[in-house]
Amino acid sequence: MFFKWFRRRETRDDFTNTEKNTDTNVTHDIQKKQFNRMIKMANALIENSKCHEETVGYRHPILNYIKLLGLKLQTSYITNLVYDDDHGDEKKFPNITPWLLFFDLSVKISSDGGTMYDLIYKNKLNKEIEIELAKDLILPWPWNDQRYIRSISSIGVSRPWGEWKEHTSNHNTYVLLPIGVCIVVGGNHSITSGILQGEGTLKTDNVYDMSDLYNYVYTDGIHYKSIKDESLISEVSNVEFAAIFEIGRIMMNLGISR
Repeated sequence: MFFKWFRRRETRDDFTNTEKNTDTNVTHDIQKKQFNRMIKMANALIENSKCHEETVGYRHPILNYIKLLGLKLQTSYITNLVYDDDHGDEKKFPNITPWLLFFDLSVKISSDGGTMYDLIYKNKLNKEIEIELAKDLILPWPWNDQRYIRSISSIGVSRPWGEWKEHTSNHNTYVLLPIGVCIVVGGNHSITSGILQGEGTLKTDNVYDMSDLYNYVYTDGIHYKSIKDESLISEVSNVEFAAIFEIGRIMMNLGISR
C-alpha cells in the first residue's frame, strides 16, 4: 500500500516538476525574445545616427534609449513609497548598486580571481561629470515616507526650500561608463524630487569605467556567462539591464560614451 502511495506521489511530483520546467522555458523564451528585440532596436538606432553631424552639446541618441530601458526600474523605485510604508519589502526593493543591476560584485570572473568589484572600482576615472536630472538615467533609492513627502512638497519655485539645487554635503552619486547610468548613494529623496520636476544638475567625480568587464562577461538575456569557457556567472534578474549591459559593449566598440 505504501509503495502504491509513493508511486502516486512520485508521479505527482514529476508532473509538478515538468510543469515548473515548462513554465521556466516559456518565461525564458519570452525574455530572450524581448532581449533580442532590445538589442536589435539599439543597433538600428545607432545605424540611423551615423549621419549625425556632432557639434558642441551633442548627445548620442543611444543614451536616450538606455534611459528608456531603465525607466521601468527607476519608476518602480521612486513610486514604491506610494504603496508601502518606509520602503516596504527591502528584499523586493534592495539598495540600488551595480550588483542589483547586473550580478554579484564578488563573483570571480577573471583568470586571476578578479571580481566585478575589482574590474569596475579599480577603474575610477580622473574626470568629473555633470548629471542632468531631466536627461540622464538616474537611479535613486527613496526609503523614508516623511523625507519623501517633505522633499516633493518643499522643493521647487515658490515652495519653502526654493528651486532644486545641488547640495554637495548630501548629494552623492556615481556614474558607470560607457552606459552613463547614475546610481544615487546619498540625497535619494531630494534627487527624486528633482527627477519628478525634470530640473536640476549635479556633479560627480565618482566615475567608473566598465570596459574591462566586457573582456570576461557577456549575457544572452537569460544568463551572464564567462567569455572564456561559457560557464554560468549569474541568472539575469532584469532583462532591460541585461540589454543595457550589451549595449555598453556596442558603445565601447564604437567609441561612444556618456
